[in-house]
Amino acid sequence: MAEQHSDRPAPAQHPAKHDGQPEPRTVAVVVTYNRRDLLPKTLAGIASGRMRPVAVVIVDNASTDDTAAYLDSLEYELPVDRITLRQNMGGAGGFAVGIDRALERHNPDLVWVMDDDTEPTENTLAEAVEAWLGYSEVPSERPAVVASRVVWTNGEDHPMNTPRTMFAAGEQRHARARAVGSRPIRSASFVSILMDAQAIRRNGGLPIAEFFIWNDDFEFSTRLIHHRNGIAVPSSVAKHHTKTFGTTNANPGPRFYNDVRNKLWVFTRSRTLNPLEKLLYGGSSARLWVSTLLRTDDRRTYLGYFLNGLRDGLRPPVPNRHVLEGIYPLTFPGRYGVPASNPEPAATGNAGCVSSAPDFSVLMSVYAKENPAYLDQALESNLLNQTLRPSELVLVLDGPLTPELRAVVDRWVARAESLDCPPIQLVELPQNIGLAEALNAGLQACSYELVARADSDDLSEPTRFAELIPALVEGGYTLLGSAMLEVNESNSEVESVREAIVDSERLLRAMDSRNPIYHPSVAFRKSAVLTLGGYEYVPGAEDWWLWMRLRDAGYRLGNLPAPLVRYRVGAGAYTKRGGVDAWKQDWAIQRQLYTGHAISKTRWVQNMAVRSVYRFVPEPLRRSAFRALSTVAARASLTRSSSGRSTGAASEGGF
Repeated sequence: MAEQHSDRPAPAQHPAKHDGQPEPRTVAVVVTYNRRDLLPKTLAGIASGRMRPVAVVIVDNASTDDTAAYLDSLEYELPVDRITLRQNMGGAGGFAVGIDRALERHNPDLVWVMDDDTEPTENTLAEAVEAWLGYSEVPSERPAVVASRVVWTNGEDHPMNTPRTMFAAGEQRHARARAVGSRPIRSASFVSILMDAQAIRRNGGLPIAEFFIWNDDFEFSTRLIHHRNGIAVPSSVAKHHTKTFGTTNANPGPRFYNDVRNKLWVFTRSRTLNPLEKLLYGGSSARLWVSTLLRTDDRRTYLGYFLNGLRDGLRPPVPNRHVLEGIYPLTFPGRYGVPASNPEPAATGNAGCVSSAPDFSVLMSVYAKENPAYLDQALESNLLNQTLRPSELVLVLDGPLTPELRAVVDRWVARAESLDCPPIQLVELPQNIGLAEALNAGLQACSYELVARADSDDLSEPTRFAELIPALVEGGYTLLGSAMLEVNESNSEVESVREAIVDSERLLRAMDSRNPIYHPSVAFRKSAVLTLGGYEYVPGAEDWWLWMRLRDAGYRLGNLPAPLVRYRVGAGAYTKRGGVDAWKQDWAIQRQLYTGHAISKTRWVQNMAVRSVYRFVPEPLRRSAFRALSTVAARASLTRSSSGRSTGAASEGGF
């Protein structure tokens, strides 16, 4: 029953003290092209900071001056990961390559990006990191983007790189930003911005390479901030050594074409801005274009740039994997990277063969409002009553527990220490941070690549792991679920069977309209989930959003037909599925799926139309409708030992 995430409180909302927290792992990315005179200032500024990155990724964009010779002879205080491209791919392509390398090789918490005419100062990184840490104790609440104050060589704020304060940010967002000496923003430039690596992973990973130059940072930063926060920190100062002091309409030359085309792509192809933001940014861009055309002495040439930009802005950008083909082998999976590499099917013996099954972890989270008796039964079903026992169980204590829950936990830990059951690893969180972040914390603690999820009030059938784990490996799956039995609170009666879609094509199609892979039933590969940033807080749908990202990245997903989990349905389960609050959750979920390019706008409208009816019909009708769509009635009296099974005709998941 814990799958009903609406019972979980939303993540805590307050700034944090960060004294004593480990310094986050920051990786710098510098893109350079023919700036041998300025690049040493950039690298010296990075190395001389009060806080320094663990590595510096340098992308040489096929420089034709003596940049290569300089880098060949560079003696540097920090580890350097150098990439030399055989063709200039512009800032957009360079940053796509550099961020891809940072994510692949350096496992960063934060990615700090800058051009080769940026000069960090002593406090640039330190002040940005301190503001990021101080914003919240909950990692997912911290800003996705932290922008430095960018000044020109005369010390004045550079108009090209000074982000506007976010329009209609709201008092709460302003207050949280003020608490760390910053202000809320909606976009930032690639001139010293610090980005949350988890937010990067959850939002496609990479900038769009075909932008080449200009507005690639606008698109990427608005993409990251869309469902998070962005802040500008005036105490984090960086110098920008541009030739002129002004905005982008100051003699842009051929780049005017890029500005027009790329902004049209943002306004018409990207889903990072809401309609009002598109109107505001679009109006500002139009005024800038008119100003450029009026001020130039070569109006005919600039009009050509403008018209060509309009023409090319009507088509979508070419995917990164094609733009960078033969230039750099991208590794990040997904829409802005490359198709995921699925594991090869591997024989483990016959399905259900215990002796040859690989090691795996079970991941469970519990918080203060859960039932101690249900937790006890859940632990017993997953640790003892399995024909294939897990190698460990990772139990996340999501904030302080009641004495009754703590007693259950301590009793099972004692049994594990006496070798009476598989090992239990506790992850104790000082405050309740919500299911998504609790599972992320637990996932980091899992010792094995294969991880099976289990809720703290549901029961696993005795053969669950013996069937699920070998099938995951043998089928080359990244994510594999199963059917479930819906049981009453006492586990004495099966109320229905939630059948699972096992045909792969039907499964992938069904995901656009509902979640057909039941979270309490799944096992997955840890590395793939971490690559895409883990679970993300989406009210009532952390699992669905993660499955969609796995699907769209190209990972192999599936279901087993057997019901391997007993899912408790409380007396108020169908009441909670109705009303305004449930409808608001639907809106938030569908908005996340749409802006994340998981569904189309037409599908968004269709999904909301169906859910708007479902949420406001009388409860008896809602119950009947849900089960008609997602289950087959199969009542049966069952023993407490969970040995009974029921079967039924196939159906296709629910809301």
